[in-house]
Amino acid sequence: MSKFKLASILFFISTLFLKFSSMFRDIVIAHQFGAGDIVGAYNAAMTIPNTFILFMLSGMKDAFVPSYLKYDKQNQGFSHLTNIVKGTFYIGLLISLAGAAFSPWLIHLLFPTFRDDIEQLAIWTSIMYFFSIFLVGINAVFEGYFDAKGKYSFSTFSQTVVVLSTIGSTLFLSKLIGGYSIALGYLVGTIISFLIKFFYFGPRKFINWRQKLNIKEVNTFYLIFIPVGITIMVGQINLNISNFYAGMFGADAISYLNYAFRLVSIPQAIFGVTVATIIYPIIAKARTNNDMELFKTGMEKGLSIMFLFLAPTVSGMMLMMEEIIQIVYQRGAFDGAATVATSEVAYYYVGSVLFYSIQVIIAKGFYTLDKGNLIMRIGILSILLNIVFNFVFSSWIGYKGLALSTSVVGFIYTFIAFFILNKHIGWLSVRKIGKEYVKIIFSCIVMIVVLWIIKHLFEQFHVFLYVTTLTIIGAGIYFIMLWALKTTSLYDIVAMRSSNKKQ
Repeated sequence: MSKFKLASILFFISTLFLKFSSMFRDIVIAHQFGAGDIVGAYNAAMTIPNTFILFMLSGMKDAFVPSYLKYDKQNQGFSHLTNIVKGTFYIGLLISLAGAAFSPWLIHLLFPTFRDDIEQLAIWTSIMYFFSIFLVGINAVFEGYFDAKGKYSFSTFSQTVVVLSTIGSTLFLSKLIGGYSIALGYLVGTIISFLIKFFYFGPRKFINWRQKLNIKEVNTFYLIFIPVGITIMVGQINLNISNFYAGMFGADAISYLNYAFRLVSIPQAIFGVTVATIIYPIIAKARTNNDMELFKTGMEKGLSIMFLFLAPTVSGMMLMMEEIIQIVYQRGAFDGAATVATSEVAYYYVGSVLFYSIQVIIAKGFYTLDKGNLIMRIGILSILLNIVFNFVFSSWIGYKGLALSTSVVGFIYTFIAFFILNKHIGWLSVRKIGKEYVKIIFSCIVMIVVLWIIKHLFEQFHVFLYVTTLTIIGAGIYFIMLWALKTTSLYDIVAMRSSNKKQ
């Protein structure tokens, strides 16, 4: 097995472990604190600092990897790493100090309905998250460095350490310090993640401590990094805006929204990684060779394969949403009432998962064409629309309207991005994509109808066995229908797998 294939397998495994450890973190928090004021305060407090944190984590790799490789070809890779680490340290430290200082004022302004003890919890949670930002930035630079060197699994391992620290602190310190244990675990995990990198390199090889900071080089890098980070962060920014609105409905509403969103978003995280891995080499090669036909074929396959995986997953979640949430969250302090409330919100989030997952493929097209600035503008428009729709829908159906807003904005965002991309590359075969989507949707309808008819036969089963049984039967029906309808995207997956085995 080649080193590249081994690195790819390790990366995929470590990515899955990261995603499921994040879900386990939410399960632990739900078990210890339920969906009440403490979790609401935690989710509310981390809203603003988490925007900066995810901005660093999400955008840094896409910006730093090509930047580092460019300087490394000139034998200046270590010098460039040093400049970006030092520049990020100062920028991150400024954000950390300013954010921590303004946290009391921000929490009181954004969440005036919190009672005194919950407000204090929110303030200190915000402060601890802000204090972690300057280290998060440095960690993100080195994770980008590891990706540039092909050590993908080290990068995800670094992030997993933070999640595991949060889980450990919540489990072992929650009885001692309550809700403060969650943010403390994150801060400690960030420090541990940094120390792992520091001792991995050693003090002398970590950076060039004596090198003078090249401000011009740092500015040039951040001019590239900022629009990339903003584009990737659009979904999170919209979620944060929803949290601000949710504060008007109390801490419980924030908890329901966050639990629902994180659970429903798991298919997006998993399939986004998988399909992007399959499709990106095709469109990247096409871009290099100026072969627009191959580029279009790659985009069409990506959009079809993404929908092929997402459609049945979303359909199944809609059918068994309450049971799935019961399995994942309902234990300890998370009771049946919280399960019902979270389920009601989750239904409205389903559209966002579908549309933002499709948008991931479209965004790859923009990045490959060096048109990231265009999708950034679309993202900014979606933020403005989300503010408006949050107000309209929350006035109509309460905090559940905030989830509906996310789905509606996701549809508009994806539609506009698809339209603009087509204008730049010449139209994709909408007929071919549409034909695939019709086959996939019809297969899903048959699957759901059959499951709806037979589900009463398994209602006496334990909830876990009930969901597992329906999932297996549903998957069998779905793929039989895809095969019977001769769905092209299914055959593409089989062909790609066979091709990879021969190679």
